[in-house]
Amino acid sequence: MATEQTRQTDTAEDADELEMPRLDRAQLDSGLNFLFLAAFPLLLWVFQDSFAGIATAIALIWVLSLALRLISVGQHLHHDYERAEVAHAPRVPRKLIGSVMVGFVVLVLAGFKYDSLWMPALAGMVACGLSIAAFGLDPMRNKGSERARQVAAADIAELVLASLADRIAALEDTELTTKTQTARHLVLRPMRRSTGDPGKSARLARPVNKVISLLDQEVIRLESAWNTPGQDFARRRYLAKLDVMTDSFEAFAVHSGIRGARDAFERQADQLIDRMPRESAA
Repeated sequence: MATEQTRQTDTAEDADELEMPRLDRAQLDSGLNFLFLAAFPLLLWVFQDSFAGIATAIALIWVLSLALRLISVGQHLHHDYERAEVAHAPRVPRKLIGSVMVGFVVLVLAGFKYDSLWMPALAGMVACGLSIAAFGLDPMRNKGSERARQVAAADIAELVLASLADRIAALEDTELTTKTQTARHLVLRPMRRSTGDPGKSARLARPVNKVISLLDQEVIRLESAWNTPGQDFARRRYLAKLDVMTDSFEAFAVHSGIRGARDAFERQADQLIDRMPRESAA
């Protein structure tokens, strides 16, 4: 009984943690919408009888809405960054770009009311500064140690590969399951060994993601053709693609110095794995 209550409490806490970001994001979006409505009357300054004035007003409305959208997305990414233990800094500083665009809109609006340039420029800089003060800057550095990020990437790859292996195991084909498990360990072993070497981990990231993407596509094809007239062809195709992917990945790892060449023991183990399905069938 106590265990069940504890489980219910943990579930409720998890639900609360998931609900809080949704509420924060909804409040942020509604606040930015009100900010756009508050600034909208100022855009009427540039509405004139001329076509240039109307076009300028429409362009400023578009720039302001884009700026607020960038700030909103940047704030969401910043919130996710703060919640994560290991995270990469955004490549594009959306909040900073949005704040600069807000300053540009204010500069153009003030330019219609002042003859000199320094007053509109000052107003634009103040508006940009106030936007940065209100929403802050984008994260500039990756969060967590380099080794922690490498371990997190390896954990994610391991979870995805394990999920793919489980889907193959559900087909109840011994050879497919054995080959998939072997490929999974072949990919994960170099990743685990290189977690202390940033250079090796960086070189492995792209090939590992490519293998996972291709393997996922092949698993989907195999599942869709299973228990159909094309099952045998799909099975042979999957095994052939799996051999090509593992050989290519292993050749890359050896060529890059991430792992050594295969020794006689590993080759003998592969031969045993290849004979297992035939001997079981016999």
